[in-house]
Amino acid sequence: MRAALWYGAKDIRVEDVPRPTPGKGEVLVKVKRCGICGTDLHEYVSGPHVMFVDEPHPLTGFKAPIIMGHEFSGDIVEVGPDIKKWNEGDRVVVMPLMHCGECYYCRRGLEHLCEQFAAVGLQWYWGGFGEYCLVKEYQLNKLPDNMTYEEGACCEPASLGLYGIRRSGLQAGDTVFISGGGPTAVFTLMGCLAAGASKVFMSEIQPGRANKCREFGATEVFNPLECNLEEELLKRTNGVGVDIAFECTGIEAAINDCFKVLRKRGMYVQSGLNVDPVKVNPFDWAYKDLNMVGLWCFNTYDFASTLDLISTGRLPVKKSVTKVIKVEDIVKEGFEVLTADTTGKEMKIQISFE
Repeated sequence: MRAALWYGAKDIRVEDVPRPTPGKGEVLVKVKRCGICGTDLHEYVSGPHVMFVDEPHPLTGFKAPIIMGHEFSGDIVEVGPDIKKWNEGDRVVVMPLMHCGECYYCRRGLEHLCEQFAAVGLQWYWGGFGEYCLVKEYQLNKLPDNMTYEEGACCEPASLGLYGIRRSGLQAGDTVFISGGGPTAVFTLMGCLAAGASKVFMSEIQPGRANKCREFGATEVFNPLECNLEEELLKRTNGVGVDIAFECTGIEAAINDCFKVLRKRGMYVQSGLNVDPVKVNPFDWAYKDLNMVGLWCFNTYDFASTLDLISTGRLPVKKSVTKVIKVEDIVKEGFEVLTADTTGKEMKIQISFE
């Protein structure tokens, strides 16, 4: 089978690898669609960040090279000897997170915080950038009949947005600010609108992405390099500030913008990831008596809820897919295009094995 393997920064190779056979508790999925995630892009540009290179991962036993890809859907083609619930031909979406099931957090239903946390396509050898992917039974979710594989592959990135909204306590009528206009921000926008936010303001410097955010329903999108964001949002919230700010970039300036535009006792949600330290002033949080939430992936509950919202049409995730390519072209037409895209033309690029 053909698969794209991560060997290191700027080193992804499309190779022939043996097709795996499922063992106990495992299922083999024929991948149909798989999206390129921001995490994948970070690993390509400057990894390793979450990849295991020198030592095997303690839960999975794997280290690089790894078949990348964790946003995917497909069909079951083979099941392990003890699998009773699933059958060949079932259409599925894979929840990529893996857990030990025994640690402090797993025993409390917080598997995404597992002390041996792993994910398909990152610390598990098999991933969605291969024609076939070996997964655990507990990672399977039925792809509703009215959903396409394309939509199914959007469930994972959209789940982070929905998890953040649930943690934020957003209520109908709340005003929201979202920093950034990438996939995480767009899926957060869709979720906020579905949850009843009255106004959703966004910031984005790339014109292509800014226009897409407007198309997806943002109240207004500002370029923070061309305006005083704090002044603009205070004007639009009667001088009070927004109820909730979702920071989706991990960039220092954007983080500080969120603190500025929030009202007192507002809610700050950190969705964007950045491994580099940033400079912030804790007085800004204290003076406004802010509530703060950090996000790591999502709870499995949120994955199932996101799938339901997509299937009922309340999350129009299909509009986020701007390009579909073959795995053979994943570096040139996928990673390199996203790396060089300074105008925001592309939003979500998917690999198709259909």
